[in-house]
Amino acid sequence: MTALRIETDGTMQPVEVIGRTVEKQNGCIYGYIGGHYDIIQLAPDAVMLVDGDGHIKGLPLNPAAMMISGYSVLVGTALILGLKNAPDGGIFTDCPERFVRFADRIQRA
Repeated sequence: MTALRIETDGTMQPVEVIGRTVEKQNGCIYGYIGGHYDIIQLAPDAVMLVDGDGHIKGLPLNPAAMMISGYSVLVGTALILGLKNAPDGGIFTDCPERFVRFADRIQRA
């Protein structure tokens, strides 16, 4: 599945989250973010994942992630993924296209 990776320097790019199982996908996500993640609900169909221990690790602020999420303080790399409701909770899906288009417009500006 495709996620939108948001770096602390404002760089935003689509990346692939690989794995056929939740465990393998989580391993890939941990690799992008740097550890276990916290989930921020952006919309009914989208979430942002951030390093849950980012403050303790002393990671730099991520102004682009803060702007998109509306949170006043977020640190480290962030990922945006889609979210689909399921009977046993939510399932991550491809990042909604509107976020990818937004990132593309910002990167070109």
